[in-house]
Amino acid sequence: MDPVVPFDWHRLFIGEQPPLFFLEIVFRVIMIYAFTVIALRVMGKRGQRQMSPFELVLIIALGSATGDSMFYPEVPIFYAWLIVLLVVGLDRLLSVMQISSKRVNTFLEGNPRLMVREGKIVEESLQKELLRREELLGLLREQEITNTGDVQYVFLEPTGQLGIFRSAKQQQFEGVSTYPDNCEE
Repeated sequence: MDPVVPFDWHRLFIGEQPPLFFLEIVFRVIMIYAFTVIALRVMGKRGQRQMSPFELVLIIALGSATGDSMFYPEVPIFYAWLIVLLVVGLDRLLSVMQISSKRVNTFLEGNPRLMVREGKIVEESLQKELLRREELLGLLREQEITNTGDVQYVFLEPTGQLGIFRSAKQQQFEGVSTYPDNCEE
């Protein structure tokens, strides 16, 4: 590696690449962003219980873009600025498209999936969401549900959270205990 000249303003902000390289950065960002959004959509709702897939992509992309330009002298600041602008712009564009098109929103976010119906776990839904029975029972415990018979419906929302409709007090369904089989004290 060649020695770095500190505060070389041209290298610091523009870099040594030809101007057409900025267009390549735009192309790279769009391709990587789209690939990451699709990959997260395919992964499902399991790992994103706190943030939307787009917020997750935004955080990853922004962290990577800013990190490289902070640590590597051969990566100019302007590259990071361009990437940040593009990623935030793509995020805004997708937000507008989601608001204006139900099809786009459904494709990107998905729909709620019925996980429990009248106390019975919908096994097909577990398979489609790649969610283990124990994980669902754990999520129900977090909501202080001690038995699936206490709920009429449970939906796995696009956010990864559970939407729960409890049974009426006088109506109890046959269900299973959410108490873990292998619990340590």
